[in-house]
Amino acid sequence: MSATAVGYTYAYPFASAVLENRGEPAIRLATSLDGTSDDLFFDGQLRRPALVGKCLTVLSSIVRTRFYQPLDPLELDPVVTSGGGLLRFEGFSSCCGVYARVDLTPEAFDVELRGKGTTNVDFNEAMRVSLRRMNDDDSSQLQVGGEGVTLRRGDERIIERNVKLPIRWVRGFCEVQAYQPRMTPALELSPAQARDLFRALPPGSNSRRPVHITRTGQAIRLASRPVRGSVQLQGTDRVRVLEPLVPFVKQLLIWYDEESETSGWDLRFDVGRFFTLVSPELNRGFSGEGQTLTRLAVGDWQRSLPLVADSLNGQSRIDTAALGASSGCGEASVEAALAVLGARGLVGYDLTTGHYFHRVLPFDLERVESQQPRLKAARELVASGACRIIGETPSETRLMIPGTDVEHFVRLRLEGDRCTCRWFNRYLGQRGPCKHILAARLLVEGEDSPLIQSLAREEAGA
Repeated sequence: MSATAVGYTYAYPFASAVLENRGEPAIRLATSLDGTSDDLFFDGQLRRPALVGKCLTVLSSIVRTRFYQPLDPLELDPVVTSGGGLLRFEGFSSCCGVYARVDLTPEAFDVELRGKGTTNVDFNEAMRVSLRRMNDDDSSQLQVGGEGVTLRRGDERIIERNVKLPIRWVRGFCEVQAYQPRMTPALELSPAQARDLFRALPPGSNSRRPVHITRTGQAIRLASRPVRGSVQLQGTDRVRVLEPLVPFVKQLLIWYDEESETSGWDLRFDVGRFFTLVSPELNRGFSGEGQTLTRLAVGDWQRSLPLVADSLNGQSRIDTAALGASSGCGEASVEAALAVLGARGLVGYDLTTGHYFHRVLPFDLERVESQQPRLKAARELVASGACRIIGETPSETRLMIPGTDVEHFVRLRLEGDRCTCRWFNRYLGQRGPCKHILAARLLVEGEDSPLIQSLAREEAGA
């Protein structure tokens, strides 16, 4: 049986806190001592302390919430990335159905960012309480990272929290990158329209019955049925959690992918933004989707992958056109390579700018990615000797692959593989290839298949 969680230790040089210094609050965020990033990311003055405090509070709330079947919160901390002039805080809900990111632009600070890298950041209970009290009347200092900070209480010991990170939670960080590139803007709301929308969202509603957000003239309203151009949302609490940020909004842009019914909520402020990605169903997280398996099966990324990986250096916006030209691989090949690197936790995707950014998730992804149940099942099917090819043409290979008490008809095609199994027909490829398609690829192409080779490298921790 595959493991469902991996042991992980958060090690911090001190506890994050908001300290009072001559009546002025100073936010000190402790970062994990993982040895992969600079010790000090930022140390300077906040220009909008109330907004920053609210953003970090909402992010922490999302990370510690199970929107589906609410249970006790998990001890999960967000990750912070510094580089390219931006400070990004990322988190994933405990139920794996909501991805959230805070982007703080240079306008939020009085000095430039100093460090570069990605690591965990300590969001303890006392810290969250203090963040909620931040206001713009105070002159507030922010420090992210640093081992040599002396706190007023003299507490300089290493603070460790041993936690069990759900594998699906960590994998969701990688999987969510595959959704964003195909999303498009659906609704653009003014501050007044954003306030009206959040007032209309039913409180305390995590019902599986979806609402449909649509525009009628200048008004934004909720409908019980889909109409052309509407955005479907199931589990409105997953969006209502953003309500404390609405007073600061300059513009709300809602992104949508009609095929997957995934929505993106882009709250734009004068000094940054808050972005969330919401899964199509309340009980459906991003971690089990298998979107990255499909990405690995298509696209010419093998030659460009090492070149693209070597070019990563803390960029907040990766220029795929320039990289494609300089590497000689072409922009399409670079885009495909970045999609694969996103699946491995080495880059994130910023839907709001349409660019990837460099960050290395501070988790043991070798242990996580070794859990590939579909690939393991596919190898067992091939090893059984019951898989067989029944026909071939230049554009298609047809096979019979054993299932549970029945054989499944699989077609490997240039325009997309298909299978007659119930799982594939339920999701129609939206959650990646089924084990029968993977077995067919193994039988036809062997371990040299680009899809199988990549998954095998991940199993080995490559």
